Amino acid sequence: MRNRFFGRDPWSRPQNDHSEQPGPLAQEARLLDVRQQDNSVFLILDDGSNLELAAESVPPGLPEIGEMVGGELLAELRLGAERKQVARMIFRMLDRRLHPVARIRDKAAEKGYSVAAVDAVLEQMAASGLYSDRKFAEAYCRDCLAGRAVGRRYLIDKLRGKRVPSAVAAAAAGEVLDSDTENQLAARAAATRWKRIRDPEDIKSLAKVVRFLQSRGFDAGTANRTARQTKPVISND
Repeated sequence: MRNRFFGRDPWSRPQNDHSEQPGPLAQEARLLDVRQQDNSVFLILDDGSNLELAAESVPPGLPEIGEMVGGELLAELRLGAERKQVARMIFRMLDRRLHPVARIRDKAAEKGYSVAAVDAVLEQMAASGLYSDRKFAEAYCRDCLAGRAVGRRYLIDKLRGKRVPSAVAAAAAGEVLDSDTENQLAARAAATRWKRIRDPEDIKSLAKVVRFLQSRGFDAGTANRTARQTKPVISND
């Protein structure tokens, strides 16, 4: 699924990028310089670290240039810089295609990011309504329905296979596919299947259509009712 939700990445790296990966972790470090570019603040430390943080993530009480940054504040700054990197990674992923949150977590873990940084970014994105499993699930359902006539159970099963939580999958499928539309899709799928049946009057033929509809994610009641309603009428003339 292509990204439908994002324009410019608000955490994007400036063209004149001065950030580097932090060096070996130190208990404390001296603040050598502070630079700001667009929405990023760069903190240069004497341990070789160049930490890039979102401007709003810079904690209050930052020491003056030349002063020491204590261990607790230094750890907070490093986490803020890591969150910035995680956010950038997520936006790059979503710019190519949408992913479930579980896949995003996997990718972040592969790159060595901490759970704390990843969780913080994902929670912020969800709280702001920017991105979440619900956003992914709704987009995925719409893409599925654009290509084939399927029922809610099909959508839910597919989403669960992508590790979207069951409650989120059910809510998204229900939001995207209402009952009337699901009945229409069932009728369309049944009509297509009946066209491939040589003898609609054969009792086994009805069962074939019912099974087909169930395989497309329509519940048993809908499958049975729709199969009977769409059964071709054979004229004796």
